[in-house]
Amino acid sequence: MAVAWRNLPLRFLYFGLFYLIISAFLGILNVFGYLLKPVHSHLMLAGFVSLTIVGSMYQLVPTVTGTELRMRGVAELSFYLLNAGLIMLLAAFFGAIPFSISGAVYFLGALAFAAVVFVTLLDMKLRSVAVPFFGAAILFYLAGILYATLGFIGAIPFRVAVHNHLLTAGWIGLTTFGGLYELFPMLALRKLRSQSAAWFTFPLATLSLVVMLYGLQSGQESLVSVGGAGYAASFALMVVNLLATLASKSDTPAPLDISVKFFVPALFFGLAGIFVGLMGVERFLHSHLMLVGWITLTIIGAEYHIIPMITWMEKYSEKLGIEDVPMIGDLFNLRLGEVLLGLSVIGTVMLLLPQIRALGGVLLLAVFIAFSYDMVMVQRR
Repeated sequence: MAVAWRNLPLRFLYFGLFYLIISAFLGILNVFGYLLKPVHSHLMLAGFVSLTIVGSMYQLVPTVTGTELRMRGVAELSFYLLNAGLIMLLAAFFGAIPFSISGAVYFLGALAFAAVVFVTLLDMKLRSVAVPFFGAAILFYLAGILYATLGFIGAIPFRVAVHNHLLTAGWIGLTTFGGLYELFPMLALRKLRSQSAAWFTFPLATLSLVVMLYGLQSGQESLVSVGGAGYAASFALMVVNLLATLASKSDTPAPLDISVKFFVPALFFGLAGIFVGLMGVERFLHSHLMLVGWITLTIIGAEYHIIPMITWMEKYSEKLGIEDVPMIGDLFNLRLGEVLLGLSVIGTVMLLLPQIRALGGVLLLAVFIAFSYDMVMVQRR
């Protein structure tokens, strides 16, 4: 694992997988009545999802903009601050320290990350539709953490729904929009069906989210409905654009990449989750369709590309043409990936059904452990 520890994005991704497994286990305990929901949700969102996004952005932002990551020392610092802040946050749930202190440490880590990305973007040489999504997502990330921290010390009126939507629909959702617009066509070996539709998605999603957040904070349900409908429309537009891309002729005919195979069901889970939310159906159904069905499957799909690719570059790029080196696809178990894809879809559906929710959670935990093991083995192949 020496390569993984030396490489900052990989370090974030592997720590994220560690938090995923713990969070999934705690989620199963929640089903059996143990009161660990806040710890489970924050390990999942502030740990697995957020650290994975930070690590992925440290890799993708320089790649898609044709530049190099700036302020590497600050980027290293963000790793330690975010992890320390997360651990302190978990301690705060058990009354060990004040939430304000854990929030402040985590916020400093997020602020360091934001500074690195925005300074890197100052040298941007290539234009990418992902960039505005990433930039806005980071602002929502900072706003969501700061909102909670100020709320805990009583400086502002705190509403859980505002905090949740700043981080889920803003930070995580907009990041995923941008990441899919960049990775989906590239890995599907196709040109994005409509660049103009992709660019239009950005203002539609962000403005709708702002309206929704204002409505949640002020208690104006009409604004929540309008903002939610606009965000749903932006999501549907992205799904149609990406599926139309997949239906078009491939630039280089080849078997469909395992990452894209994960992206497709993730899009349908996300679409279902968006409209379940609009209809005001059970909160558990909405949140798990979005966070497990859409976000987690999308992350697993992306990591089937990002982790082996970074590892190959670190270990074998300088040996290419000098000695025999493996292909990137040789670094992970494709057959296992195909099995995990099917099991992850089945497990997500089971998780949504109250009668077999616990079995779905156990199945998903097994999927996450198997996937994490295969990603660890990438370092050994």
